[in-house]
Amino acid sequence: MNQMQALTHVSRPELGNTIPVSVFRIFRQFSAHYGEDILGEKGVRSVFTYAGRELGMDIGQQLYTEDLSEYLMRVKQYVFDSSIGILTLAEDLSTDDKMVLQLGECVTCSGMPNIGQKICFFEVGLVAGIVETYTKKEVFAYETKCNANGDDCCEVTVELDPVKMYFN
Repeated sequence: MNQMQALTHVSRPELGNTIPVSVFRIFRQFSAHYGEDILGEKGVRSVFTYAGRELGMDIGQQLYTEDLSEYLMRVKQYVFDSSIGILTLAEDLSTDDKMVLQLGECVTCSGMPNIGQKICFFEVGLVAGIVETYTKKEVFAYETKCNANGDDCCEVTVELDPVKMYFN
């Protein structure tokens, strides 16, 4: 049994296997703030992003197929079924060098008031890991929009050639 399978095994006969999104958000934000006290802002962002990337790679391996459109459909369905959000590829913003994915109804921040910052580092890593699994190469991902920053959705830009992007 891999780590993801072990973590998703739930035995709560009275309470079931779901919690309110507000409880998830409180747990997550308190963890982030506590982590900042220990690791600093950049450190905690890196931890959340790296953790998301590892999970994204695991999910990507489970859903993998060589056909890109089928792979994306599987990923979108997984993200929806898991209540992470509604994932769409912003084809009008994507190019050969980058993919732009939007996450509507993001579990971390959809409906939050504008706190003036982007907070979906875990989701950035998740998307990066999913893309890396398909491309079989490292990518660079970052959040370009966030509900918590006053945007209408969360948006992750994935640079498919991070070396080229670095030198431009």
